[in-house]
Amino acid sequence: MAHVNKQIRKRLISISLGVVLLITSAFLIVKTGINSEQLQSALFFGISPILFYMLGIVFGIERIVFGATGSEKLFRLLAGDGELYYTALLGVFFIFIISGVLILAYTPIVAGIIEKVLELINGLSFLALSATLFMRS
Repeated sequence: MAHVNKQIRKRLISISLGVVLLITSAFLIVKTGINSEQLQSALFFGISPILFYMLGIVFGIERIVFGATGSEKLFRLLAGDGELYYTALLGVFFIFIISGVLILAYTPIVAGIIEKVLELINGLSFLALSATLFMRS
C-alpha cells in the first residue's frame, strides 16, 4: 500500500509541476513575444531565455503525460534511449539546472511585477524538474 501511495504522490507532483511549467512558460512567451531578433539572439548568444520557455512548454506537457499515464516513453523519446540513457539523463539534468538559474538571474531585468513573479516560478519549476529526474526509479 505504501508503494501505491508513493506512485500516486510521484504522479501528482509530476502533473502539478507540468501544469506550472506549461502555464508559466506559455504566458511568458506570449507576454515577451517572439520576434526574429530575440530568437536569433537566443540561438547565437544565449542571452534571452525564450528557448528555455519553449523547453518549459515541451517538458511541461511531458510531465503532464507522465503523471496521467505513468509512461516514460515520451521522456525517453525526448532525452534519448539506449546504452547512453543515463548520460543523456545527466545532460538533461544540467540543462534544467542551467535553465532555472538563467531564468532566475534574468528575472530582475524584466519589467513588471507579474512577469517577475512568473519568471521566479518558472525558474524554480525548472530546478524542481531537475530534482524530479531522480524520482524515476
